[in-house]
Amino acid sequence: MSQYLIVTDLDHTLVGDEAATREFNRCILDRREDFYLVYATGRSYGSARGLQTRENLLEPDYWIVSVGSEIYRRERRDEDWAEILSRDWNRRKVEDIAGEFSFLTPQPEEEQNTWKVSYFFSPSAEPESIERLQDALTRSEIPARVIFSSGRDVDILPVSSGKGNATEYVRERLRVPLDRSLVCGDSGNDIGLFEIGSKGAIVANARPELSRWYDERGSDGHYLARSKYAAGILEALRYFRWI
Repeated sequence: MSQYLIVTDLDHTLVGDEAATREFNRCILDRREDFYLVYATGRSYGSARGLQTRENLLEPDYWIVSVGSEIYRRERRDEDWAEILSRDWNRRKVEDIAGEFSFLTPQPEEEQNTWKVSYFFSPSAEPESIERLQDALTRSEIPARVIFSSGRDVDILPVSSGKGNATEYVRERLRVPLDRSLVCGDSGNDIGLFEIGSKGAIVANARPELSRWYDERGSDGHYLARSKYAAGILEALRYFRWI
């Protein structure tokens, strides 16, 4: 059984600096038996697999994709997770409510799934508009969460979904303690990762929404890296003395 768990976002975290990604791969491969590796991304499974091929990423033990709305182990979707998310979820009602907000434009069909409703956020809208959307869903008694990231992406998910809850589901299956788990990210849809109570690495190129969250709610277990992309992950692994 592996001793440690690394859960990392892909775009602008593990991916972004080819040399740093290669160095990360080498470090993990040198001690592959010590680490479980999980990718947690906003991308769909197919898109994430394509990125893996283009960027020569290692094969992970699990894929957390579509902002935590799906989990895959190798090629197989985890149907137990799908069943958990399906409880009290009403996608059509979510779409009806979101359709009342003019600052939202639906994303392409390939970015949607049964448990994720995704939109582009109008650049002319105020960030506070996201709170109005969440309030409308809450008033309608829909157990949903709104995730805003990268200044343009709005994802509406079951309240039990998200990268953080999906990570906890996988961590418990792998039986790795929280203090031997490290999450890594750069943007707003990674905030859920940092809320689970494990160690965390925030890369130096983090988006403003994650940096603000760290300033307001970060803990001693969260490491604010000086390096960007995968170099920031490696910096954190050395800081925690895992490598």
